[in-house]
Amino acid sequence: MNKSGLVIRLAVVIAFTAVIVGLITTQLFYRFTFLNEKILGEQSINQLYNTVSPTASIASYLGDEELAQEVINGLISNDLITSAAIKTDMLMVKSANYQESAAMLEFVLFSPFQKERSVGVLLVKPNDKHLADKASNISATNTAVVAIEALIITAISIFVTYYVITRPILSIGKALHAIRPGTVERIDKPSSHENSEIGQLVDDVNSLLTKAEQQMLREKKLRSEVQVLEARFRMLFENATSAIVLVEPQGDILLYNKTFEQLIEKLKLPLKKNYGNYLQELFILKKELHEQIQIAFANDESAVAELELISHQEGKMWVQVVVTQLITDDFQENYQITLHDISKRKQQISLLDQKANYDNLTNLLNRQAAEQHLKQLTVTGGAFALIMMDLNDFKPINDIFGHDAGDEVLIHVASQLMKSLRKADVLSRWGGDEFVIVLPNATKKEVTNVCAKLAVQLSKPLHLSQHNKTVFVTASMGVSFYPDEQLELLELIRAADKAMYQVKKAKSTNKALYLAFSSDIAKPGNAGKAE
Repeated sequence: MNKSGLVIRLAVVIAFTAVIVGLITTQLFYRFTFLNEKILGEQSINQLYNTVSPTASIASYLGDEELAQEVINGLISNDLITSAAIKTDMLMVKSANYQESAAMLEFVLFSPFQKERSVGVLLVKPNDKHLADKASNISATNTAVVAIEALIITAISIFVTYYVITRPILSIGKALHAIRPGTVERIDKPSSHENSEIGQLVDDVNSLLTKAEQQMLREKKLRSEVQVLEARFRMLFENATSAIVLVEPQGDILLYNKTFEQLIEKLKLPLKKNYGNYLQELFILKKELHEQIQIAFANDESAVAELELISHQEGKMWVQVVVTQLITDDFQENYQITLHDISKRKQQISLLDQKANYDNLTNLLNRQAAEQHLKQLTVTGGAFALIMMDLNDFKPINDIFGHDAGDEVLIHVASQLMKSLRKADVLSRWGGDEFVIVLPNATKKEVTNVCAKLAVQLSKPLHLSQHNKTVFVTASMGVSFYPDEQLELLELIRAADKAMYQVKKAKSTNKALYLAFSSDIAKPGNAGKAE
């Protein structure tokens, strides 16, 4: 066969094929690159959402338009986003070029304090033009790379025709005739045929010759690896920061690590072989643990629960319990129970809840928590009376004796108010010297009696220890009823506030006046008097 003719023909075929493949590959590269860039863009947008979602959630929750606008400005400064908006029941903040379209991505914003409650949505429009331009640039680069590769492949193919095909076939034939079966001799694989049919044939022959030796070496290696893995797993088990226990269905403990032993010691409990099914004797809510495990196992899942441990030490101890069902090779059923200490996390959540919902000075519910409570009552349809209270003569005390004295008065007022309320009643500091009281299912007569008691309690003198002075405070109260007055919550609050200010205004002529109902402020003579 004419070597030169074969080389030339092969070169032509390869070059032609390279051109066709290059054209097809270019289109495929562009399509794949565009789709890939779009996916990466969406992932980047999701990452941006994860970054800004805490701030966006706070802005949506508080209805803070300025904070929401900062979030929007930060998003559209990214090349991946052309426009964005934050939409809630209270506000709609959007970028200058925002237009709603089907291409908008929508992300739900959840309350920072109630993770399952939606407070708004974040709308984002990806920059498709930016993605297309980027894909085009990458595709152009790939096209150049493909062209270079085609030239290299053509040159290599010409070289292979003579130096890699003809000569290796002759050398392999000579080696096959000279090989002696049963010896350690092997056929050398031509370097140019690592993945060809000739190379595969050489591999198969050599594989038959070395099969027994390789099997023995493999078994030895596997045995060594198993020993290493067993040692590593033992080290992980013994040094795990979480307590791990293996128990039988009847509750007998088969295996436990040092952390479990330290946990029992910390709980000041005796170390026993059996703590009941699923270690339930260690938990306060045994029934809840058992129920959650049964539900999870019925769905072929591992059971996960957060429960408080029984402890003879000071302070509560919480763990996340993970119970996994294990079936051994001989079909024996066991359970792996892992206990993760989450006491610090529970304590942090409790502190955050305290800061978020309670007034730092009086330890009463703050306005935000009170509003949430009122909204919940309106959702459930419960009837209640809303009392808006404002202290009289508080500002002079604050101005004359200072803020410390003012704080002392507010603490005193909060204490006196609590003495006159029931457990079911809700007392909150609305802001400054204003308080809101919610009386569930209270009649007008009951409200009048409660307000009279509140007025009496507040009329008691308060001795300012730092100034050695005795001061007196009174209060003006306005009352509205839900759902009797058929008002929305905001209107209900305004109605009570209006009635309260009606009392404050009338006190200049009637010092004994302390109470007015929003439904009666237009009727003279219906305001309550202190007893």
